[in-house]
Amino acid sequence: MPPSKILGRLPGLRHFIEVAQLGSFRAAAEKLHVAPSAVSKQIKNLELALDIELFRRDRGRAGLELTEAGEILLFRCASVVNELTIAQDEIDQLQGLQRGHLRLGVNEVLASDLLPGILRDMGYNHPGLKFTIIVENTREILTRMQDGDIDIALGYNFPPSPEIETLATLQRRTYVVTSLDHPMARLLSVRIEDIDGEKMIFPDSSIPMRQLLEDALVQSDVTVREIMSTNSFTLLRQMVESGMGIGIVFGRFLQIRREKIAFVELENLPFESPPVACCRMAGRTPTASSVAFAAAIKTLFANYGG
Repeated sequence: MPPSKILGRLPGLRHFIEVAQLGSFRAAAEKLHVAPSAVSKQIKNLELALDIELFRRDRGRAGLELTEAGEILLFRCASVVNELTIAQDEIDQLQGLQRGHLRLGVNEVLASDLLPGILRDMGYNHPGLKFTIIVENTREILTRMQDGDIDIALGYNFPPSPEIETLATLQRRTYVVTSLDHPMARLLSVRIEDIDGEKMIFPDSSIPMRQLLEDALVQSDVTVREIMSTNSFTLLRQMVESGMGIGIVFGRFLQIRREKIAFVELENLPFESPPVACCRMAGRTPTASSVAFAAAIKTLFANYGG
């Protein structure tokens, strides 16, 4: 029988599955909210199309019994129903991307460096998608994610927890950032001792990186002159670009705006830089838009060099 004719009998297949599983035309009719005669007609049409009986109808009050052909059809229908369910889920996900809403929490440095390119591409591929982006520190992002205000998070220092599902991570290198006319700008790498005596722009104490840097300087017996602290890495890099001082950062995305600063890898540190992580709450059904965002992050991380 041609596939087009089989597809045309899908209502009959649905009625057949219910009758076979419930063992009664009446029970199937009640579940499907139709008259028993309608169920009987659908089954009869299906039998005529297949040119074979699917049920033995001579069992009286003992109920219906599948014929051998009916057993084969029921077995095959299980695969059909499963594939149709998967198809419906995929269609729903596609519609979710067409009309969906991405609610994202992200650290400030990633919001300015990494995020614009990803959102630009997602917006181009899915023009009906709406974005809500919350730029906050990791602690606030975690709280908002637990409260259901955001669907997915991107940032540093997410605490290990069974509540948090980590979708992708990226270990980034640590760099000294300088203006282009600074003597270190021509170097590929420096040791922490090489920044002794430098004027320094620090992240402020609200950012965990601050304590890492202070501990590293003490352990290495290195003294710098703090001339500024800020909770904004965008501002930190702008002040570095102006020549006000040097800074230390994790990674070097800068995908959209190429700032006039040099990245010099910082070696022999007494700590390992924390990874960037893309996370969501475990046990919650992910939205189609958050699944697409996570896939884009995984691809970027796989291709990123530090």
